[in-house]
Amino acid sequence: MLRVLFASFVSLAALAGGAVAVRAQDPRNPTVRSPDGVLSLTVSVEGGRLEYSVRRGGTVLVRPSALGLKLADGSVLGSGVELTGARIVAGDGTWRPVWGADSRVRDHYRELTVRLRQVDGRVFNVVARAYDDGVAFRYQVPRQAGLRSLEIVDEATEFALDGDPTAWWTERDFDSDEKPWQVSAFSAMGASNTPVTFRYGDGSYLSIHEADLDDYAAMTVVPEAGRLRVGLVPTPGRAAAVVTGTGRSTPWRVLTIAGSAGGLIESHLVENLNPPCAICQGDMSWIKPIKYVGIWWLIQHEQATWESGPRHGATTGRAKEYIDFAAAHGIQGLLVEGWNRGWEGSWADQDFTEATSDFDLPEVVAYGKSKGVEFVVHNETGAGVENYERQIDAAFAMYARLGIRYLKTGYVGKIAGHHHYDQRMVNHYRLVLEKAAQYRINVDCHECVHATGEVRTFPNALAREAVRGQEWDAIGDGNSPEHTLILPFTRMLSGPMDYTPGIMDVLWDPRGDGHRVHTTAAKQLAYYVTYFSGMQMAADLPEHYVKSPGLRFIEDVPVTWDETRVLAAEVGDHLVVARRSGADWFVGAITGERAQTLRYPLSFLGKGRWVAESYSDAGDRDDAWLEVGRSIVTRDDAFTAVLKRSGGQAVRFRPATLADARALDPTGR
Repeated sequence: MLRVLFASFVSLAALAGGAVAVRAQDPRNPTVRSPDGVLSLTVSVEGGRLEYSVRRGGTVLVRPSALGLKLADGSVLGSGVELTGARIVAGDGTWRPVWGADSRVRDHYRELTVRLRQVDGRVFNVVARAYDDGVAFRYQVPRQAGLRSLEIVDEATEFALDGDPTAWWTERDFDSDEKPWQVSAFSAMGASNTPVTFRYGDGSYLSIHEADLDDYAAMTVVPEAGRLRVGLVPTPGRAAAVVTGTGRSTPWRVLTIAGSAGGLIESHLVENLNPPCAICQGDMSWIKPIKYVGIWWLIQHEQATWESGPRHGATTGRAKEYIDFAAAHGIQGLLVEGWNRGWEGSWADQDFTEATSDFDLPEVVAYGKSKGVEFVVHNETGAGVENYERQIDAAFAMYARLGIRYLKTGYVGKIAGHHHYDQRMVNHYRLVLEKAAQYRINVDCHECVHATGEVRTFPNALAREAVRGQEWDAIGDGNSPEHTLILPFTRMLSGPMDYTPGIMDVLWDPRGDGHRVHTTAAKQLAYYVTYFSGMQMAADLPEHYVKSPGLRFIEDVPVTWDETRVLAAEVGDHLVVARRSGADWFVGAITGERAQTLRYPLSFLGKGRWVAESYSDAGDRDDAWLEVGRSIVTRDDAFTAVLKRSGGQAVRFRPATLADARALDPTGR
């Protein structure tokens, strides 16, 4: 007979708080409810089939859906099972990120552990958590005589969403997240990478992703029989997608749930499902988000080359020019692509310690240090993973000796014998983070697997790409306005995103082939607020910046924040985000395919008078023009953003001085 044990648990971070009471429930269908009682996840067994379902209030979001792991021996953990026990604990703590979107994060949940036994005697658990902003579950497989290792071909995990919600998804690809985002009915969507986001008819939202991905294959979702099933990224030539030991847990399957689109962005659910910081012992000052310029946009537009030759971009002289510009404008870093040997040919045999003949690495790093500008070293592996791992210790040790604290990695190309997102490569990206932490280096990873909240555990993971970013405006058919308004509600939910914003000359098309940026300059500035990243690039050329008043906003805008609020949001259409750093607030407003006027209240401001320094679309001029304004406002006011198609507005709100008040508000209100 099933005996349900109830316990209360409060994390060490919340010792001052009281235990959370847990109400009794039906032991045949154990249910865990969010602390506010709105969300619930129920686990059940029907005819030996393990299932779960999710409700929000009285509304079904996920109908009974299969749970389980498909093993290489043909069996399924989750088929032919019985419940043997269950217990609920509660956790409520607060943790302080080293950096992030908010300076304090509450980790408040109830956790249900359901113990299960297969008819063949094998045992495993389903662990489910309910937060106020979503639910999540994972599988725990203890060590046992009948199951000494796990060879997982795929998962049986399903998501049977109720009704036919609107879906935002991107075509499944085991090697890239750089496909355009699409919108369709749930019933019409194709196989997709995650996160994938849905809007129900009542206006509520649900986004599916994973958290704490470690020693496992990445997750995709595949439509089957009117529902989605987890599809693990396979390893070519191997039956099992995952080969691992027992005595472990799988990654969390995460459903972020909100009553509005903005609630998805404000959620910390994916981070909360990761372990606490693993590298936060001792001096943490080396982990510091930055803005950076780069010898990059010039190359993307084919005005310079990565490889050595007459048009080589990475020269000592050009690097010093960029450093001088960065230092003059308070930009903390310089990325140099093409500094090292190995860019000729396939890129897979790069040397990560030897510079080209026209680039003096120690001299450039030292020159930057003298000006307060960090060197961001570039390691493009060209998909030569084995070559990179052979050199990684020697390279990172050399970078540490030179005082290099920032690294951008790349994995362009086809990886021999592997997909970019299979188990071996997931472990490789974790290895790079761990090695980088050992040498006190921060990482911006391009062409790597989607983020899963690991920034909590490894705060040196300042950013990653895993997105169709701005480079596509230079090398492909560009990004649609709608695409840029889907990203904050999908890709950005997984973690910090390096989109490489900040193009002021959006009309620049040096090849004359139509490859220009498909936004206004004001929208580029707004990205620094609406798109969250620990490494924010000022991606344009110095000569373009010095001609634009938008440079002042790039100088002023921070990279890490104390507080984030979403003021208005509709997926694919518009977004207004307010973020606070210290006393100052910054607001970014962006729009998609249609021009529109957005008006938002300033109630988030403190008391007194504030200066609003705004950078807006110039309605009667071309997209590169900015209209700059300064005015006095209070928290009782509202602010208006008049946005062109694919337009934007960026505003800094700072406390007004007496001089500001006299100059801008002679009425003295």
